[in-house]
Amino acid sequence: MKRNFFQPTLILSIVVAGVLPAQSVSLVSHRAVYDISLVEAEDATSISDVSGRMVFELTGSECDGYAVQYRFVTRLGEKDGTSAVTDFRVTTFEEADGSSFSFASSNFVNNNKIDEVRGVANRKDDEIAVGLTVPEEEDMTFPGSAVFPSQQFEKLINAAIDGQKIVQHLVFDGSEKGKEVFDATSLIGARGSLSDADKDGLLSIDELAKSPFWPVTISYFDLGATGELLPNYVTSFDMHDNGISRNITMDYGDMVLKADLTQLDVLDASSCN
Repeated sequence: MKRNFFQPTLILSIVVAGVLPAQSVSLVSHRAVYDISLVEAEDATSISDVSGRMVFELTGSECDGYAVQYRFVTRLGEKDGTSAVTDFRVTTFEEADGSSFSFASSNFVNNNKIDEVRGVANRKDDEIAVGLTVPEEEDMTFPGSAVFPSQQFEKLINAAIDGQKIVQHLVFDGSEKGKEVFDATSLIGARGSLSDADKDGLLSIDELAKSPFWPVTISYFDLGATGELLPNYVTSFDMHDNGISRNITMDYGDMVLKADLTQLDVLDASSCN
């Protein structure tokens, strides 16, 4: 699954990966659980209902690198009364300096594995060299300006803190069988903070209650695509300055899903010395 809002009415500055001055951003180690529901589906689709759960776990630090465990399980209800359970699992590790990114994913439908991908991306001079080992050995290269997922998120937070409104990145995240780099355009809204009235339940946790956030929408396009094109995927969410996300929507074009944060565990993490 790939990752991607509003049409800006002002001429806004565009930040390209690597232009921002370095700032200290630390993504908090955490495990977030989201309930999945269907917002809307086009009449042309066979989907009538979607329910499920998404679990995202990030550990590590800006010194030691970041490890991610991700699982996305949904039950897709069809208009003819049938249903299918999909189970998508991802494990990644990203070096702190962005020099390499290892990734493994597997996709199950009704408990049957339908595909698996494993590989490593290494940054070398002006390119990223990707070596796949599963489903078969294959090598390819992508532009060295591409960033990995944690890099992308750190740069988005830096841009938000810096007051930027539009950010553009090339992103390699290992999706699409590890064979694609995407052109991502991110739109960042006004900084917000939770009001005292909102600080209840999960929102009373310090990592949310005391952390500013920005509404963000990311649209992912095919690399090198031209003309008036629709994005492959659009996601919008509230991005806290520690990397925790909530109020997530995922627009796949013919279907829009919502992910509501239902559980948040802040995890111990290594500190930088």
